[in-house]
Amino acid sequence: MMNMKLYRFFLTICLAVFGFVSAKAYDNIDFHCDQDTSIINTLLKSPELKDMTPENRVAFFAKKLVGTPSAVRSQILEADTMVFTIDVHSFTPLSFISTCLALAKSYQTSSSPNWRDFADMYENIMFKKGEATDFVSRFLYPSDWIADNIFRGNVTDVTFNLEGLSARKKEKSLDYISHHKESFKAFSNQNNLDRLKMLEMGFRNHQIPYLSNGDLMNPKRFNPQAKDGDLFFLLTPDFNLDSREMGILTRDGDKLLIIQLSPSKDTVTLEELPFENYIKRNVKRIQGARIIRIAK
Repeated sequence: MMNMKLYRFFLTICLAVFGFVSAKAYDNIDFHCDQDTSIINTLLKSPELKDMTPENRVAFFAKKLVGTPSAVRSQILEADTMVFTIDVHSFTPLSFISTCLALAKSYQTSSSPNWRDFADMYENIMFKKGEATDFVSRFLYPSDWIADNIFRGNVTDVTFNLEGLSARKKEKSLDYISHHKESFKAFSNQNNLDRLKMLEMGFRNHQIPYLSNGDLMNPKRFNPQAKDGDLFFLLTPDFNLDSREMGILTRDGDKLLIIQLSPSKDTVTLEELPFENYIKRNVKRIQGARIIRIAK
């Protein structure tokens, strides 16, 4: 039998080492406030989640975050550095989608999910190669976010898989941000700008799958194919930009609605208009949509 003093010695060493590793794994995380971890833990313990599909959980979390304000100015336009921050009090369009997806996948992959699972999953989804290093490591173009997350198995592109719909591709060379670098404080730094331009070179003549407005405005064709919790990315008419608006589809009876960081209200909004009517009202600034689904 192990000597009790020796046992205590080994126990102390193990606690010190593993406690240090556990703390160190999260020492690069900042928090919006001390409520973030408790809010995330509460969301992940919602009893309704048990009988939901992964897609339903994405929509569930999106509804819980309705009313949250925009952080586009503070996190994107006026930021000159990037601090990996857990924040469920304000969002950019991509961080809103990434948060809902990270919550759903945390529940899906852990037997007892908590904020640490969310932090790992959020970094995995929101940053290139799943690593938050600096400002340019965060996704700025939705097409980059989609490609990276498809590669790492977080989402699937179902645009071409929806029956009865005529998916097609649109070619764009994405360099909108470097052509508007004066709007982004971070790109006054030449190194950041050079790395952005290198990224944009990889999206020259980029082929973007999409469904036409005609398909989207026909609820008899589109609505049966869409799932509660699907992600949508609306194509912009800009020749060198992919999407300005993106969000999450959700069902309300027979209606298909959208939850997005509203460009007019600057908050996460459950739009009152059914999806097809939203497209009709804004048809001049929408050239179709790409549909993405959480991977199981």
